[in-house]
Amino acid sequence: MVEVKLVTLDEPCSACIIITNLIKEMFKELAHQMPEVTFTIIEMHHINELKGIKGIEVEKMPIILIQDEQISAGSLPNKRYLKQLIEEESR
Repeated sequence: MVEVKLVTLDEPCSACIIITNLIKEMFKELAHQMPEVTFTIIEMHHINELKGIKGIEVEKMPIILIQDEQISAGSLPNKRYLKQLIEEESR
């Protein structure tokens, strides 16, 4: 089973709110298309909590992890690209 995580702050900056909300929408769409994949959203209270999350290399919000490997930091990935990465991990 593939696990995809979105890591963000519970009170992000305004730019991060926009990107985070777009990623959440993308996760909802992909969850319908890929029911075998687990999509998890982690909202932290403080940036120091990142130390407890496996796979984070760049501390820029929001972060997307696939199987505890960071694939995005502070940006909105293309949905097709994200889906492709998930499918590759499923093989």
